[in-house]
Amino acid sequence: MQNITIEVQPRLAKKIDAFLQYFGSKDMLFDQFIEYHIRKIKREISGMQVQLDKYEQKYQITSEVFYQKFSVGELGDEDDFMMWAGIYELQTESKNKLSKLL
Repeated sequence: MQNITIEVQPRLAKKIDAFLQYFGSKDMLFDQFIEYHIRKIKREISGMQVQLDKYEQKYQITSEVFYQKFSVGELGDEDDFMMWAGIYELQTESKNKLSKLL
């Protein structure tokens, strides 16, 4: 077993104590915390994929290929492309966060 010490304000310490009582153990509390965030990130990724699928269908190109071309300036900067690139970047960041939690 490994010990981790964190310093928090008294108000937050009370909340943590309440959660510890609710979950029954530190392991359960943090397992549930991590699982919650994993589920949340997966939902975000899925939601972004729905949006990406619409762009892919509209322009008949995968998001990965689109982003490669967009990044090197081959496609211009119309509104659809700016949104598509932004969603793709956010999804990529979310996938990276998820891989660190798994």
